[in-house]
Amino acid sequence: MKKLFCNMCEKELDELHAETFGLHYDVGYGSKYDGSKINLDLCCDCFDNLIDYILPNCKLSPITSRNIL
Repeated sequence: MKKLFCNMCEKELDELHAETFGLHYDVGYGSKYDGSKINLDLCCDCFDNLIDYILPNCKLSPITSRNIL
């Protein structure tokens, strides 16, 4: 089984015991990254940090629901 690591903090991701976030995408045209492949895996902490950074800059929120315990 291939080990996964968080691209931001390099922590080993344990898919059996924790949620992880992955973005795997072939970039099309219209970006400076045309033709590149994105393979981004993040631990929960780094995902939260990324979303906290992105949200203030979004005119339309990418978050559609939120469950608060």
